[in-house]
Amino acid sequence: MSTVVLDKLDSMAPGASPKLSDLFLKAAGQHLNEDVSSELKSMVTPQGKVAVRATVKKVVPVVSADALVGDETYMRPNGEKYHARKWGEHDDVQVLRKAHQEMQFILLYGAPGCGKTALVQAAFPNVISVLGTGDAELADFIGGYVQTPSGGFTWEDGPLVKAAEEGRPLFIDEIGLIDPKVLSGVYSLMDGTNELTITANPERGTIKAKEGFYVIAATNPNAPGVRLSEALLSRFVLQVEMSTDFMLAKKLGAPQQIVVVAQNLSRRQQSGECGWAPQMRELLAFRDISKTFGTKFAIANIIAAAPELDRPVVADVFTRVYGEECRPAKI
Repeated sequence: MSTVVLDKLDSMAPGASPKLSDLFLKAAGQHLNEDVSSELKSMVTPQGKVAVRATVKKVVPVVSADALVGDETYMRPNGEKYHARKWGEHDDVQVLRKAHQEMQFILLYGAPGCGKTALVQAAFPNVISVLGTGDAELADFIGGYVQTPSGGFTWEDGPLVKAAEEGRPLFIDEIGLIDPKVLSGVYSLMDGTNELTITANPERGTIKAKEGFYVIAATNPNAPGVRLSEALLSRFVLQVEMSTDFMLAKKLGAPQQIVVVAQNLSRRQQSGECGWAPQMRELLAFRDISKTFGTKFAIANIIAAAPELDRPVVADVFTRVYGEECRPAKI
């Protein structure tokens, strides 16, 4: 077949892959070259059509912002130190403070004792905190009338109103336990208007949040009764799971053996073998109790602190790590 004819075939199928001229030449010479024959077979699909090579997709580069780096430790209102941890490439305390500036609300979730409250207090020493429960009412946030010694009643602002009027962050712990209807008052101060009308007390009227007001929330998603509605989750644009930093626990003086126990139970918890594992709070308490009452006493104490259904597994792990039978404390 002449070169002119081959060029004309290629011009009839512009952009085709592979070129028709190459296919004709390979087809004509396949009886002379087994490699060419195999190549032609690999290009044919079960339907008998020539397979077109996949187009290589353009990789979109991931752009990182400058890392937010602060101090190694921060002082909490109770006088304890908080050791900063990494949230991506940033320090966690600095993420909270930057998000506050941008009014990007944050939801922290994780097991009790992993450091959620400590992080919030380290980032915002002037934070106002409220603990959520299944019995929480709107008055627990907005406020209500309280009886005076003389028998009368006077209005007392709740933590939400105080935080808004004083321009301070509000930390709602265990927010997942609160009835979504109760949170409607909080949402009105998170939706851009920054206003809250107190219908329970017409004299208070409508308050407007001052600069500095902010909302941070935390929850244990595995706790009984937790409800995380779409209305709640959609308002917290930054969400992160917190866990215990075992290396930090050792750095803070937790004995090596108790850290090994905690890591073992954490793996079992993830696999569904048990529902509890010691977190940072328990590890540091174990450290302090061991110094005061001895290691054996501290072991019995932490086993007794575990949920009753998990105690056999917890006791077994302690027994394996410490090499002697361990039981929960009992008087």
